[in-house]
Amino acid sequence: MSTDPVLPNSSGADSTGIRCEFRDIRRLLDEEQDVRALIRTAVKDLQDQTKEAIALLQGVHQSTANIPRLVQEARCRLPKLQTSLKQVVAAFPPDLYHRFRDQWTNALQNLAFLGAFIHYLEFGSLIRRNELAEMFAISVSADAGFHISLEDMLLGMLELAAELSRLAVNSVIHGDMQRPVDIAAFMNQLNSAFQLLNLKNDQLRRRYDGLKYNVKKVEEVIYDLAIRGLKPSESQPEEQPVAMAEA
Repeated sequence: MSTDPVLPNSSGADSTGIRCEFRDIRRLLDEEQDVRALIRTAVKDLQDQTKEAIALLQGVHQSTANIPRLVQEARCRLPKLQTSLKQVVAAFPPDLYHRFRDQWTNALQNLAFLGAFIHYLEFGSLIRRNELAEMFAISVSADAGFHISLEDMLLGMLELAAELSRLAVNSVIHGDMQRPVDIAAFMNQLNSAFQLLNLKNDQLRRRYDGLKYNVKKVEEVIYDLAIRGLKPSESQPEEQPVAMAEA
C-alpha cells in the first residue's frame, strides 16, 4: 500500500509562512484584477466614442458632398475622446504600462484610424505622428509611458487604406470621378512607403497583404473609368508626400 509523500520542512511554522506568502499573492492578484476592471471600463467608453465618430465619418459613403460637414462634426468629438484617453491613463500606475497594454491596444488602433481618416478627408494626405499626437492630446513616444505605438499607428493606416478603397467605389456611384483617381495616387504612395519597412510583426504583415489587395481594387476602379471614357484628365492636384517615420 502506497502512502502519501511527506513534504519536507512541513513544520507548523513553515506552513504558516506559506499561507502568509499566498495571502500576499492573493492580495496582489486581487489588486491587479481591480486595476484591469477600471481599465476595461475606461477603454469601453473610449471604444464606444471612437466607433461613434467612425460611424459618423462613414457617412461619406452616402455622399462625398457631405465630407466637410462630417469632418467638422467628427472634430467636435475630439475633446470627449481626449477626456476618455485621460481616464484610461488614470486607471493604472504609469510604470505598469507594458503589463496592461493588451487592454487598450485595439482601442488605440481604432483611434489611429479615426485620426488618419479625419486628416485624409480634410487634407488628402497621410497624418503624421506629431499631428496624431496633437489631435488626441496623447504622446507617440514610448518614453512618455502611455502612448500610441508605431504598430498601432501603422495598423490604423492600413485600416484607412481599406476604408478608402470602399470610398473609391462609392464615389463613382455618386458621380465623383476625380476622387478615385486621387485615392489611387495616395494608396500607391502608401504601398510604396510600406515596402520600405521590415515588418516583423505578424499582424502587420497580414494586414499589409490586405493593403496590396486594396490597391488592386482601386486600380480596377480606375481602369473601369478609363475604358468607359469617364476618367478625368491628367491635370491632377499636387501629390501629397506620405511620411512614415516622422516623430
